[in-house]
Amino acid sequence: MAAGLLISCLLFIGAMYYKFAVARDTLRPPQIFEFSVAEPQPEEIKLREVQREILMERPESAVGAEGAVYEAGERPNIHFTTNPEETAIHDREVIVSPNTTVETTRIDVGATEISIDASGPAEISMVSDEVQFAIAPIAVDVGSGPADFIKYKDPAPRDRPATYFMNTAPRPGRIVKTLPRAYGDQSAPGSGQLGPMNINLNGTGFFFRNVPKYGDVRAKSSIDGALHWLALHQETDGLWAAEKWEGQEVATVADTALACLAFMGAGHTTRKGDYCRNVSKGIEAILKHQRPDDGIGGGARSGGHYLMYTHSISTIALCEAYGRAKDERYLSAAQKAVSFIEKAVNADGGWRYQPKMEASDTSVSCWVIQALKTARLAHIRFSEPIYSQGLTYLDACTDKGAGAGSTGAVGYQFRPDRDYGQGHPALTAAGMMVREFSGMGVKNPVLLGGAELTRGLPPDWSRKDFYYWYYATYAMHNMGGEHRLYWNKHIRDVLFENQTRGGEHAGSWDPKGDRWANTGGRVYTTALGALCLEVYYRYSDALTSFGAPPDFDEMLLER
Repeated sequence: MAAGLLISCLLFIGAMYYKFAVARDTLRPPQIFEFSVAEPQPEEIKLREVQREILMERPESAVGAEGAVYEAGERPNIHFTTNPEETAIHDREVIVSPNTTVETTRIDVGATEISIDASGPAEISMVSDEVQFAIAPIAVDVGSGPADFIKYKDPAPRDRPATYFMNTAPRPGRIVKTLPRAYGDQSAPGSGQLGPMNINLNGTGFFFRNVPKYGDVRAKSSIDGALHWLALHQETDGLWAAEKWEGQEVATVADTALACLAFMGAGHTTRKGDYCRNVSKGIEAILKHQRPDDGIGGGARSGGHYLMYTHSISTIALCEAYGRAKDERYLSAAQKAVSFIEKAVNADGGWRYQPKMEASDTSVSCWVIQALKTARLAHIRFSEPIYSQGLTYLDACTDKGAGAGSTGAVGYQFRPDRDYGQGHPALTAAGMMVREFSGMGVKNPVLLGGAELTRGLPPDWSRKDFYYWYYATYAMHNMGGEHRLYWNKHIRDVLFENQTRGGEHAGSWDPKGDRWANTGGRVYTTALGALCLEVYYRYSDALTSFGAPPDFDEMLLER
């Protein structure tokens, strides 16, 4: 056995020696490839015919149009003329081209036997290569309906890429040691610099357009109905005539601004969206009502004595329109409107119906503070002390000066004794909203007290008040947690169940019985109703930076 093992080892060693020592020398050396470029071969070019006679040839005379005779050496002027015709443009005519592919393969075009001179015929031949291209489908709306100027099958790229993700709150019962700074300071003061809460000015409406994927179909359907009604009832001059729809003429410009905000809250801008034409026409109509002194309104259709209401709401619309779709004309008009607000402030730090009045009120002041906040988000300059003075005035009109032991109740005007009792429900909610705008933490006693007062008066169709519902919806949404869930359930039930389902006013909300809608009419209630349901979409960009961290389950919980 040992002999066999030895023989095997010797054979293995011999095989390896042969492979590496002997057989290696018999292997072919690698081939070397040499590359060279062939010498170009000159081509012989011959002219078939002598060209000199053709170049020197001149006609002795030529007959032009209508019998005109040109002498030798002259060339007739050749004019391409067209007969102008008027083209009729039909309202609401939409021309849509389908996906079309045009393909041509080897088109041969030839002409034979062209006599140049007596020397003989010449042949001209041209062959094209294969060509294939696609025509993108285009939809053009030449009327005044709710559509883009031009629609493409594939949407245009985003104005800016999405660089953020939605944060979610800690789950109930989960112990966390740290709270991200993006959620804000929960005990921030009620006045000072502007806070971190932002309106979504991206103009994309990405979250809104993808709501069906997340299950909240009822809200999107309701908002679509409201926007459709608004689009159908816009005047040719871009305004929404309040007096035609159960309101008063004096509210026309303010209603137009609210309608534009409702469209923009759903992601439609002056450049993008199914209703971009409506937004563009509405903003242009507002621009036409800006006066030489930079104020907006004051006429028969734009506020009358209540100028600052129309001006502040229109300023919000202008600032938001510029923030969503940059247009220098909007920037100029918005800057002038903000400057007018600075000039209109009263001595007590607030605003009222007209500039420079003796006493302010919290209703007008809260609209103005919203306008300043939106201007700040759109990077429009103004004097920040003006903003802080407005918040100080709001504190003065709050129970116990918004200090220790305050219930959070807000009154209509300043009272020296500061005994506001239960306050005014709508103004209490408005005070909560502007304080949240300014960065006040949701655990501040003033906000907690206001939230409790608001929960004590839930939405009820028999006590219709869209003005109160608008402010309360935004204020309670920003509070987060149980306050958001409580109010969300009630406001959605009321709006879903009482939205008009059929007839001319399908999609709108009836203004009859609303304590303030006698002026704004159906446009007012429909725009505010849509804004209430858009609260999640309008503030989708702010949810990563506002005081109360949002819970995604809360946002989509209907019941």
